[in-house]
Amino acid sequence: MNVVSIGPLVLAYDRLVVFAGLGLFIALAEWSSKRRGEPSLAAWAWNAATAGLLAARLGYVFSHWSVYSRDLASIFYVWQGGFSPWWGIAGGALYTLWFFRHSPRLLSATLLPLAAGLALSAGLWFLPQNRAGQLALPEVTLRDLSGSQVKPAEFAGRPVVINVWATWCPPCRRELPMLARAAADHPEAVFLFVDQGEPASKVASFLEERGLKIEHVLLDTSGSLARKLPIRGYPTTFFFNDQGKLVSSKTGEMNRAALEDLLKRVR
Repeated sequence: MNVVSIGPLVLAYDRLVVFAGLGLFIALAEWSSKRRGEPSLAAWAWNAATAGLLAARLGYVFSHWSVYSRDLASIFYVWQGGFSPWWGIAGGALYTLWFFRHSPRLLSATLLPLAAGLALSAGLWFLPQNRAGQLALPEVTLRDLSGSQVKPAEFAGRPVVINVWATWCPPCRRELPMLARAAADHPEAVFLFVDQGEPASKVASFLEERGLKIEHVLLDTSGSLARKLPIRGYPTTFFFNDQGKLVSSKTGEMNRAALEDLLKRVR
């Protein structure tokens, strides 16, 4: 489970973990602020959360600078994810020490919000998040743009990345060029781009209009793949190791840095 569905809303599980932890942290800080009559505690909590998120983003960017340096604008694409929790904790801690530098007696009041927020996030994080290792390359038969049959399971023996997408899906359209470049850069892995429910003519026209040359574009007109894999939204990308076992999956638009991290897990 790497996403949580709330009606039509699909929320990435890792972001839910962060929101829950930060929510409890701020709520307890606000409560402590009112109980002690110390308004600075509430201000500290909001500022520390902001500092932590900023540090988490900057830390992630710096640790993946070889990727972000190719496209500096992508540093600001925060909707794609890309935050380092340890950098975030360090950033929040440093801000806390600076904020209370003139009133160290109040540092003890930060312990409950900090410990509760971290404990909730850690507890949620270590819950079973997906069925990785239990799922194998799906035994389904798809067709490529020429009409030939292709079975994903036939690629067992090499790392396999299955991207489930559709031409009408805005995040799929944004993500596809990056995935196409990654497929060309990683010939050791097989990238399968499985369109959902659209005719070959429409998919081929879409790719031609955007100048995308992709080797393995497949069509799932009957939804057979969705019956084998947990697809809760588009795009969803599945990562299988060379033994054909699912290692990880990602629902939603992905950045190149996250993709490179996931590819390391299947190689």
